[in-house]
Amino acid sequence: MEKHYKNKNCIVTGGAGFIGQNIVNRLIKLGAKVVVIDNFSYGSSKKSVHKKAFIINGDIRNPSVFSKLPKRKYDYLFHFAAPSSNVLFLENLSESIDITIGGFLNTIRFASLNKIRYVYPSTGSLYNGVKPPHNEKALLNPDAQNEYAKTKIAIEYIANIYKDSVNAIGLRILAGYGPGEEHKGRFQGVVYGFCREIYNGKRPVIWGDGEQRRDFVFIEDIVNVALTLAIKCPEPIVNIGTGSDISFNEVVTLINKYLKKDLTPIHIKKPKIYLERTTADTKLLRRHYKKQFTTIQKGIKATLISLNTRL
Repeated sequence: MEKHYKNKNCIVTGGAGFIGQNIVNRLIKLGAKVVVIDNFSYGSSKKSVHKKAFIINGDIRNPSVFSKLPKRKYDYLFHFAAPSSNVLFLENLSESIDITIGGFLNTIRFASLNKIRYVYPSTGSLYNGVKPPHNEKALLNPDAQNEYAKTKIAIEYIANIYKDSVNAIGLRILAGYGPGEEHKGRFQGVVYGFCREIYNGKRPVIWGDGEQRRDFVFIEDIVNVALTLAIKCPEPIVNIGTGSDISFNEVVTLINKYLKKDLTPIHIKKPKIYLERTTADTKLLRRHYKKQFTTIQKGIKATLISLNTRL
């Protein structure tokens, strides 16, 4: 991978978002030429985008946004422009569906017409109601899924429709976390949110009893896996997960330990449809990606350090 992306032409939609900006940074470090398409609607700003990236301020729901691209042959399209929290769906369902599905249709159509390798994020949330460890071939249960997960199922089906004309791969990311989520505000991921709250002397808020478990994946690993699989992985869908899970209560305990604090969580009622556990089956992933993942302990420490904490 270290030499593969040098001088490659890449498009990253949502390049100012959490995962998007990290992909942009890594691509540029590897020598790629990167164009970012983003409308900066979720708290991020142009300042968060690498200065060497060419920025197009536009909405991927509008097909005309692609006419603003510099005229060149593109090798990769990393499509990461979509709401990443079910809270956003609950607050504005129509727009969230429109961005997720409408934006996906526009970008995959563009990739199809221009023969571009297409990489997009799905989610481990769609495994709700499925017994772990979660395998890509598992029979999914739509009735157990929230609005966010159902739209991800929809785009996976759309990608399948385009399979004869687009070289696409969907990444079922289990539960990403790490430095760089500050712009997401109250839509921050669980680990980052707990780190921020406890660091600031606040009791973290947990839906339910805190025994729900997640397969948390550090942001650097997500980026490394995504760029590695993009090169030559032939699979249409691959999990990005560590194969291990940890409870929310255990995460809080670790953060308290590192900060030398003892802030107990505030437990509130959880939604009717709620994801209790995610644990990736990594057999398929490990055929194509051999590196070790960051442990949750190291990941939490790195996240705390990003909050200017001295451990």
